[in-house]
Amino acid sequence: MAQSYQEIVSILEEAVSSDEIGAHRNFWRTLTRDEFVAFKVFGSIPLVVRSETGTGFDAAESNLIKALEARTPFGRDVGVAGANFRRMPAGRPALAQDQIDRIRAWLGAGAPE
Repeated sequence: MAQSYQEIVSILEEAVSSDEIGAHRNFWRTLTRDEFVAFKVFGSIPLVVRSETGTGFDAAESNLIKALEARTPFGRDVGVAGANFRRMPAGRPALAQDQIDRIRAWLGAGAPE
């Protein structure tokens, strides 16, 4: 389980080999934890979703997890029906499931600092 926001940043940075990336840039580099959980990609696509109980976040419905797992609306490049966007990180190897699971657990735990 990921223990801190800094660990999440490290996972995302490793996923892109610390390279500069295109369309939405490496947004995690400049955001605080609070800014990260409130961030909207392209100004309109929420990165994470609060759980219905209000305690923590709903990792399964968060676009961060959907993008990493190539679930609709992500995965156009890997054949996901109805997908509008590529799997993230686009043009790079998929994250290992254990890394995605660490991000999922971090979100489920309320995304601790």
